Amino acid sequence: MPSFEIPDIPPKAALKHETEGDQTFSTGAVTFTVTNKTNQGLSGRVTIEPQGEAKAEWFSVDGESERDFAAGGTHTFTVRIKTPPTATAGTYSLKVRAVAINDPDNDFAESPVVVFDVAAPPVAAPKKGLPWWIFAAIGGGVAVVAAVVAVIFLWPASGTKVPNVVDLPFVEAEQQLTAAKFTVVQETDPDSDKAPGIVTGQDPAAETKLKDGGQVTLRVAAGAELPNVVGQLFPAAESTLRVSHGFRVERIAGAAGGKAPETVVGQDPMPPAQVARGGTVRLTVDPGVGVPAIAVPTTQQAATSSLQSAGLAPRISGRCEAGTPDQVIAVVPASGTLVAKGSAVDLTIRVSPSTIGCRLRGPIRPDERVVLRPLTP
Repeated sequence: MPSFEIPDIPPKAALKHETEGDQTFSTGAVTFTVTNKTNQGLSGRVTIEPQGEAKAEWFSVDGESERDFAAGGTHTFTVRIKTPPTATAGTYSLKVRAVAINDPDNDFAESPVVVFDVAAPPVAAPKKGLPWWIFAAIGGGVAVVAAVVAVIFLWPASGTKVPNVVDLPFVEAEQQLTAAKFTVVQETDPDSDKAPGIVTGQDPAAETKLKDGGQVTLRVAAGAELPNVVGQLFPAAESTLRVSHGFRVERIAGAAGGKAPETVVGQDPMPPAQVARGGTVRLTVDPGVGVPAIAVPTTQQAATSSLQSAGLAPRISGRCEAGTPDQVIAVVPASGTLVAKGSAVDLTIRVSPSTIGCRLRGPIRPDERVVLRPLTP
């Protein structure tokens, strides 16, 4: 099964005439989306496959044709079409192939075929002389001349005004333009800081008049790929997002769940979502549990109850020394230390040197310990 997938796109691309010097070219663009369907990162390459009489030199890809895909990640590729003045008028086609670089012969996916028409270059209309009535108007005086000029230069051009769709979601912009009987071509804007899918520019500009079927090219924000930082400690995760990728980071304290303090346990949005460049990523962290304040010396029962109420596990050992027995004389880690919920906290209990556990050992060193069973509250 191919690692990549190329969803369906509009089956036909619209071309327009562009003049460079005294030569006329047919130009257009079509955008393909390529998705890594696997749960691991892959390197992929896109190639253009001309069909029939189409020529490879007519096509080019914006940006790098070879890219790294995150698990489940998506890239868009814009294919530029530019046919020479010598191209024969007719219908041509192309498709795109996405291959896994580590196995290009066996692991690939192909797009549907996209067709486009190459029309004959427009024939310049012969220049006409001024109509006789303009000369007659000149003879009629300045007022008549002014009226003629107004008719020539102020008469509105034919066609429909292009609506302003900048800052709209692409789907909504496309619906407006299609309803106005225009043809829409999408181009990717990889550098915009607007949210993915938002129109960042249009050509021609709003209020320009076009005939039915005229082409409007929309540049659409691609957003930025979002790394997965779940499982990292918050300082490292914040550095990855803020310093390496330019995102803003918002810290949210979650519930203690047994992870090391400040471990990122949630991320919004989650990859493979695309995010506006400079957008905000919210990270939920496990705050851990603070070791409760235990004033020593105290009873084993009180210390054990305090730790268990905080979600921590008392781990008890004894130390043979003179003084009131069965009292907690040391707590490690110290009160206020942040630890993972469920962590063990060592309680050291004073054991009288006269007890059998101490007597059997002979002379007692001050640091000698005897392991005891914890009390159950």
